[in-house]
Amino acid sequence: SDWKYEANLAFTTYKNNIESLAKDVKFFDVNSSASEEGRIGGRFVRNEAGHPISSFYGYKSIGLFQSSAEVSGAPAQEGAGPGRFRYKDVNGDGVITPDDRTYIGNPNPKFTYGLNLNLGYKAFDLTVFFYGVQGKDLINYTKWWNDFVPSFQTRKSQNALYNSWTPTNPGATTPIAETASNISTNQAVKSYYVENGSYLRAKNIQLAYNIPSAMAQKIGLQKARVYVQGVNLFTVTKYKGLDPELGGSDNAFGVDGGQYPNTKQYILGVNLSF
Repeated sequence: SDWKYEANLAFTTYKNNIESLAKDVKFFDVNSSASEEGRIGGRFVRNEAGHPISSFYGYKSIGLFQSSAEVSGAPAQEGAGPGRFRYKDVNGDGVITPDDRTYIGNPNPKFTYGLNLNLGYKAFDLTVFFYGVQGKDLINYTKWWNDFVPSFQTRKSQNALYNSWTPTNPGATTPIAETASNISTNQAVKSYYVENGSYLRAKNIQLAYNIPSAMAQKIGLQKARVYVQGVNLFTVTKYKGLDPELGGSDNAFGVDGGQYPNTKQYILGVNLSF
């Protein structure tokens, strides 16, 4: 048969819980390179024994306030108002304070996987490499810039422009467009920024043609091969940022502050042997 093929499938699972810290140290918070504590009133990342490394920590958003009556009936919260974030009263004391912050996400994947596939037919060969990450969260910090008027007034997302909360659009998940800045709007770390960061990406696809030896030798070559290649051709993901494949430091990763994405590339190449 002229057909030949080879396939390799690999899975890697992760366990990234912190087992212990220094003596008398219960936890430590980390400022990622993408977020300044003063800008948002807190830090995204907390490391604590018994929890995954670099876990996301902040207020748990349970929706937006829909009316003044709903604000009055909820636990006391600074800056609360219709169209603004409503937070979960984690400790049940009837008032929203920093003590109500909790773990809101985990940037460590449950597992990663990859598929290498090599197919050959006569003088043609096809190489395909898929890579995937499953079960991780990301902080889409670009929302701070794009979804809140006081954060960066000259730049807004289409979501903020067309889908912000209004009395006639009560089902919106993007808060009301306004200039107010407090913990109920843009000045708090919250689960609003947390998104599903799982993805499957076509990292490399290459189709090649090996010119027959007799033909190559006529032009003074031992071997000749031409190919077309695509890099990062497509990504299957629910993440709304530019790219779910993020880098980062060991103790603060998974925070997307607008990192430059992995670019899509098309390559035409020739391999020659003299």
